[in-house]
Amino acid sequence: MNDQSKSSPQTLTLRVPGDLLSTNAEALRNEAVALLEGADSPARQWNVFKLDLTAAQMIDSVGLNLIVTLVKRVQKLGAKFQITYSSPNVLRTFNFTRLDKQVELVKV
Repeated sequence: MNDQSKSSPQTLTLRVPGDLLSTNAEALRNEAVALLEGADSPARQWNVFKLDLTAAQMIDSVGLNLIVTLVKRVQKLGAKFQITYSSPNVLRTFNFTRLDKQVELVKV
């Protein structure tokens, strides 16, 4: 479903291939948890977790819940959470929910 990779030694990236909706959130949650569990060792090489939402045009409440869960988990690990996006709809969702205050948003 996604293209997960270490894009640099400091960034762990999880790419969402489209909208983040209730229909695909559980599969993405499983992939993200597996990715973070493997990265939760003292020898981890990353300090930024990037959620790539550049292919997304819409996020529903289940998708937002997943993002909040991931933000909390990444922050608990002492890392920074970054979201890349391209859709103005996605930005409006983050502004409306005030998630823009919790994570770094990067427009691409």
